[in-house]
Amino acid sequence: MTNGADEPADFKGQTVVVTGGGTGIGRAIARAFGRSGANVVVASRNRQAVEESAADIRREAGARALAVQSDVSVPAECARLIEASVAAFAAVDVLVNNAAFFALVPLIDAKGDDATRFFGANVNGPLFCGQALARWAIANKRPAAIVNVSSISAARPAPGCGLYSASKAALDSLTKSMALEWTARGIRVNGVAPGHVLTEGVEADFAAGRLDREAMTRRIPAGRIAAPADIADAVLFLAGPRARHIVGVTLTIDGGEAL
Repeated sequence: MTNGADEPADFKGQTVVVTGGGTGIGRAIARAFGRSGANVVVASRNRQAVEESAADIRREAGARALAVQSDVSVPAECARLIEASVAAFAAVDVLVNNAAFFALVPLIDAKGDDATRFFGANVNGPLFCGQALARWAIANKRPAAIVNVSSISAARPAPGCGLYSASKAALDSLTKSMALEWTARGIRVNGVAPGHVLTEGVEADFAAGRLDREAMTRRIPAGRIAAPADIADAVLFLAGPRARHIVGVTLTIDGGEAL
């Protein structure tokens, strides 16, 4: 697990955009890139959360960090996010599509607006943010890397998670298609699929009794629930030079939870 003390500077001078970077996994990813020497653009619909996340990066790592309020379910805002990042730091080298929507919606009760919201954030966001980066990188003859944050739910549906699981399964397919179409043009695309992670939301579910910490831990062969840093470390690996020949893969990070 990353401790931040000996973080390799694989991304020194590079610019990394992290959507959904205000809280949870996204915030941990953004901070890890900051410790690794990157300029970090943190994006989220929540202005306060991204401002706090960017301030943490500047204070902790001394890195340059920009907060951008952005709704990735709106294609035009995806384009503006990449434009703002290039305007601030002259380039974008890495995009982490982490922003997502989650809610428990039994399929029998699902409405059109529910499907639109799930697929807008979880599929359209990565598609159009990725497209905006790819167009800029190709036009400027610059290599880039994209990491899409999926979930083990893509292949492991659960009651109430039908729309979420379907959207993440679509994202896994999209990751392969992005990699197939863009790798030869210099944009390498992969994904990660976390299991349960000890984010603020999961901790709140434990406290409220909506989730059982001991029962969940027993189902994980590794004997613990993932920390956000576990996911961040994998994202940095896939985005960096040591994963240079890994293409179109979605890496499961769950301690064996989905086995």
